[in-house]
Amino acid sequence: MPTACPGSHNTAWRQAEADGQPHNLQPAWGNPLHCTRCTERAHRELAQLPELLAAIWLEATNGTRGLPTGTIGRSPTHPAWPGQASRLITDHIIGGLIELEADIRGLRGLTGRSIGRREGVVATQSVTFLAAHLDWALEYHPAAGETHDRLSANPASQIHQWNRAATRFTARDERLDHHRVPCPRCELLTLFRADGDDYIECRNTTCGLLLTPGEYFEHTKTLAAGHSGQVAA
Repeated sequence: MPTACPGSHNTAWRQAEADGQPHNLQPAWGNPLHCTRCTERAHRELAQLPELLAAIWLEATNGTRGLPTGTIGRSPTHPAWPGQASRLITDHIIGGLIELEADIRGLRGLTGRSIGRREGVVATQSVTFLAAHLDWALEYHPAAGETHDRLSANPASQIHQWNRAATRFTARDERLDHHRVPCPRCELLTLFRADGDDYIECRNTTCGLLLTPGEYFEHTKTLAAGHSGQVAA
């Protein structure tokens, strides 16, 4: 039996299935566990992390970012030092990369490696290792079947959360083209395509449908035919 991809774009289908009510939603099936689009996104977002971490480091050295609260930890009496926010997000991402690498090494019976002091080298080495073992992790890691959310240990979900946090921190949120037609799944006007993406994504957090340009074109043809009273060719 095929397995529904654990990606967030299947959230609406999973909820409908859990409700036990009849519905017409169709999930994106895994290949074999994650769908091809989620696998490709995980590889792409992982490859972007070293450069994003370098950009965060520049924020720290320039002292352009600080914690919004202006405090350290739980104490309101200590002002944030320049670059503190950069330091915290760097520690979070590199620590996560190291932990995931160690986890996969243990699961695959591979020898561990000593961690150096140069963060750029550490991050690049972890990303290189994870890229080589990512396809395995997305199928066989114990958390590979967990649905994607910010607390999931699913490797694809972790990579997405790290990439998203770094992208937002460095103000590199991609330019989005808004496709102003209803999503074929949730029927909201939430279809967007980011620069460089090979798919159109529904940004409704309870839907997350992914469409190829060809699928989007067929969807618009169907809508146009419906409005004109004709049958789509």
